[in-house]
Amino acid sequence: MKHLVDGGFPFPYFYGTFSQPITTVVGRLYGDVILPCSFKNGSGILIHWLKDEETVHSYYQKSDQLGQQDPKYANRTFLLLNELHNGNASLKLRRLNLQDEGVYKCYAATDAESGTTLVELKLGAFIAPAMEYREQNGEDYLTCYLFGAYPVPTITWTANNATNPESNIEEVSSHPLCSVKSQLNITGSNSSYQCIIENSVLNQRWIGKWKTEGTLFIREGEKILFPCKLKHEDFLQEKSINVSWYRVENASSMILASFSSSSNTRVFDNRFTWTKDMMQEKDKFSLTLMSPTPSDSGKYLCNISSVSYTQLTIQPLTVEPYQGSSVNWVLILVPLVSVLVLIVIVARRCKKKNRNSESNINENQEEGEALHTFLRQ
Repeated sequence: MKHLVDGGFPFPYFYGTFSQPITTVVGRLYGDVILPCSFKNGSGILIHWLKDEETVHSYYQKSDQLGQQDPKYANRTFLLLNELHNGNASLKLRRLNLQDEGVYKCYAATDAESGTTLVELKLGAFIAPAMEYREQNGEDYLTCYLFGAYPVPTITWTANNATNPESNIEEVSSHPLCSVKSQLNITGSNSSYQCIIENSVLNQRWIGKWKTEGTLFIREGEKILFPCKLKHEDFLQEKSINVSWYRVENASSMILASFSSSSNTRVFDNRFTWTKDMMQEKDKFSLTLMSPTPSDSGKYLCNISSVSYTQLTIQPLTVEPYQGSSVNWVLILVPLVSVLVLIVIVARRCKKKNRNSESNINENQEEGEALHTFLRQ
């Protein structure tokens, strides 16, 4: 025998009851989740899902009954209808928002039995973590971001694997989700740094690593290779990897080339080329610069990123002006000048000798003429 509860919902008398301890379910904000509820199958199935005494979803008379459903759940709730005969009254809740968090009650009954199940829904958000290196006013900074966070995560910095106590978390915005960042001044440091962002609800962790390599010295015009290699222990399980090379200069970054495991490679400056190693070995992403000039001196950044990891590597470069051209001119001009000087000296001597010869000839001619005149007399 059945009666009507408040609101006009049919509900059976309790011939017996079943109960289960409260179950905790974790959902990802804006995603979907299934709230579990089970009962002993029988005829006359009736199901009510409630939250804060508001109707989330109802089922009886062999169909969904949504006339009393709270409007904020409209078109977002679904029973697994093909599982009802197995005693499964679980509810699928779609497009989760922050208001969905809380405790839900599942009343499930048949003609023979009824009971209540409590389900606590906890929500978490962990959207777009990132690590950034930049120069500003002569200072070097590392910044870790989480652009969509719920609840507020923890951010931990380490320098050479030792915890750095100087870092702090700054909340950038709080609507509808909070965005957080943590910044570290690394000016003049040769340490390697690691940033760890963790969400305790989702049990999710992201790691960003930064290191700087020794300066590369190259002469102008010589080909240079910028090495970049990921660490297998970090990216071993990652299926999608993105790689980008940048030149860092005056508080800005200019992209040079990019690679994605799900798309083609791109080069934005035709003086740069990816190495053959990158095409053959997916852990090597070195970049080659053809014919560098002194204006190419500076810092180059390799960014390897996946869902769970980011690896930033800074490669400083110094291009020395090419001195070979001036040395060659010296080698050419010195002997040339010597030859010219020698020619001038020889010419002068020859001219002087010729003058002396002409003078002697003239004197001899004069003496001969004088002698001839005297004899004639």
